[in-house]
Parts: sequence; structure tokens; C-alpha cells
Amino acid sequence: MVRSRHLVDNANMTTGAPAQTVHFDQKHYTAVVSGAKVSTVRWREDIHEGPAIFIFDNHPTARPLTGQVTAVETYDLAHLSPLAARQPPGTDMTNFARQLRVNYYPEMPEDAVVQVVVIATGHHGDSSLPTT
Repeated sequence: MVRSRHLVDNANMTTGAPAQTVHFDQKHYTAVVSGAKVSTVRWREDIHEGPAIFIFDNHPTARPLTGQVTAVETYDLAHLSPLAARQPPGTDMTNFARQLRVNYYPEMPEDAVVQVVVIATGHHGDSSLPTT
């Protein structure tokens, strides 16, 4: 297993900026590693553009990944579109907001302001990474 501190040191040496930690549910690991998941919608998290360490909470084999937050865009949840959220066209955004509450942010109000965080890992297609 790769130690998180080592990854943070490497991110700092590459860009000079401190790496932030961005947590994901374990179910997103394969999609992030493959490049299928390139964004995440967050509420009340202090995420900014720059180097990042992506942590997959409760994943039995996932190593932390170094990457970048390449953009952070702010939207009113009530007006968040599938395009802005990087979701497939036709996504039911009322259901999307409901799922954010059910799965991640139970106290998020209807009038919340959310951030669409765009990410990159550089690990796409790396067969040496665990994919379970």
C-alpha cells in the first residue's frame, strides 16, 4: 500500500502547492481510475483548484491516488443542469439532488449552493492499479 504522506510530498514537489485531500465513496474507485468519473458535486467542502490526493473511504484495496482538481464551479442546486454537473443528458436533476442528500449530505437544503469539482488523475488505463 502506498502511504498518503509520500503522495502528498510528491504532489508538493511537482507543483509547489500543498495537496488537498478529496474523499470519495469506495464505489467510485474504478470510475475515477478509468477516467469515466471526471467530476463530483460537493456541498460545504473546501475544495479548490490544484494538486489533490483522492482517498476512497472504506475501500479494502484502493490506494490513494495523486491527481488534480482542474476546476471548481459554483451553482445553485435548484438550477444545476445535467451539463453543468457533467451528467448524461436527460438526467433527472431533482432525483440527482435527492440522491446527494440521501447518500452524502442529509442536511443539505433545497436552496443549497454546490460546487462541481472537475478532477484528473493521470492513471487512466494503468493496469497496475487495483480495480476492485
